[in-house]
Amino acid sequence: MLATFILLVAVFFWFQRYIVHTPDGVRLDIPFLRGILDEIPEADPDADTQEEASVIPVTPADTAEYDQSVMPPDLPPFRSVLITAEDLERMPDVNLTLEGARADAILIPVNDETGQLWWRSDVGTATRYALYGTGDLNLMLETIAPEIGRSALLVGFHNRLMAQRNPPAGLYGAEYWLDPRNVEMRDYIRDLALELGQMGFDEIVLKDFSFPPDYTDAEEAVILAFLQELVNALSLIDVSLGVVTRESDWYAPDGDVYPSRPGPAQLSDIALRLYCVLDPETAADPERYEALMAAVQSVLGGGAYRFVPIGPGSSSDGINWVVQL
Repeated sequence: MLATFILLVAVFFWFQRYIVHTPDGVRLDIPFLRGILDEIPEADPDADTQEEASVIPVTPADTAEYDQSVMPPDLPPFRSVLITAEDLERMPDVNLTLEGARADAILIPVNDETGQLWWRSDVGTATRYALYGTGDLNLMLETIAPEIGRSALLVGFHNRLMAQRNPPAGLYGAEYWLDPRNVEMRDYIRDLALELGQMGFDEIVLKDFSFPPDYTDAEEAVILAFLQELVNALSLIDVSLGVVTRESDWYAPDGDVYPSRPGPAQLSDIALRLYCVLDPETAADPERYEALMAAVQSVLGGGAYRFVPIGPGSSSDGINWVVQL
C-alpha cells in the first residue's frame, strides 16, 4: 500500500510539469504524445445526439409514375401514410419512405368513436365533459420533418362518451351519436379543428360529420351549412378541410347508387379532398376498384384527383392514396 501511494505521488509530480494553462482551459502537453492526442476529435456539445430517423417500411401495391401535366399546379399528388398518434409519439423522428416514391404527408387519427381525445385539449367543452387526453401533439409534431404534410383525422358526431355525459346533445333514435343540429356540438367540433390547425396540422380530415347512415330524419342543409362554416373558420388560419366518405356514397357493386346525405357532389363544393376507406374486397379486386373510380369520375369529372382512397396499398392510378398500416 505504501509503495503504491509513493508511486502515485511520483506520477502526479511528473505530470505536473506538463500541465499547461491556456485561455481555453487546462490541458496536458506531453512531448511523446504530441500529434496523437491532437488527432482525437473533441466531443461537440451542440451535436445532434438524437437517434437516427425511424423509417416506416411501406410498400404500396403500385408506385407508377404519375403524369404531372394532368395535375393542377395548386394541388399536387397526395401520397400519405395513416399511423396512430400513439405509435408516432414513440418515434424519435419520422422519415416516411416508399418503394419507388416518397410519402409527402401523414394522416394521424386524433380521437375515435368513443369521443376520447388523444391530446391534452384546451377546448372548454372537452374539459367540461372530461374528454381530453394526455398525449402531447405539439411535441410529437415537432419530430416530423418539415417537408412532410400533417393531416389530422378527427371523428365528429359519433361520440359515445359525450352522448352519455351530455344526454340533451344526443341524437334521438341513434345510440352514441350527437345531434348535428345541436349548436354546442357543432361549435365543439369546430373548436377542436381550429385547435388542431393552430398546433400545426395542414389539414383537418373530418369523419362522421353528418347524421348516421340511413337516418330517416337527416337534414342535409344542416350539414352543408356546418361544413361551410368550418371551412370558413379554418381558412383564416390557412388550414384545409377533407371529409371521409363511404364506398356506398359513390356506388354499389350491383350498379345501384345509394342515396347519401349529403352526396359526394355536394361535398365536393366544400371540402378540398374526399377520402374513402376502401372495403377489403375493393382493395383486392381490380374490377371493383375500377367501378368505384368510374363512379368517382362521373361525380367529380375533372376533379377526380381530389378523391383519396384509404387502403392497405396504393390506388391503381398511382396519383392519390393513403396507405393504412
